[in-house]
Amino acid sequence: MGKKQNRNRARKPAAQAPRSATPVPSTPEAAAPPVRVSTINRAPSTPKAKPGTTWAEIADKYRYVNVELKQIGILAGSFLVVLLILAAVLN
Repeated sequence: MGKKQNRNRARKPAAQAPRSATPVPSTPEAAAPPVRVSTINRAPSTPKAKPGTTWAEIADKYRYVNVELKQIGILAGSFLVVLLILAAVLN
C-alpha cells in the first residue's frame, strides 16, 4: 500500500471574536478575577416536604421497600450461617 499524501490545504482564516466596548484594565489588581465566596461555612439546605404529604402516605407509597429489605436480610443471614458452618467443618 502506498503512503497517504498530505496535501497542503489552504486554511480558512479563523473568525475573530468581536471586541467588547469595555476597556481592558492596565493594572494587575484590576485584572484579577473576582473573589468567590466559600460555601464551606454555609448551612446545608434541607429539602422541604410538600405540604399535605404525611408519613402514612409515604409509608403506603413505599410499602414494597420494607418487604424487599426483609427478604435481603433473610438472604444475607442465611449466607452468613452457611459460611459459618463451612468454616467450622473445614477447619
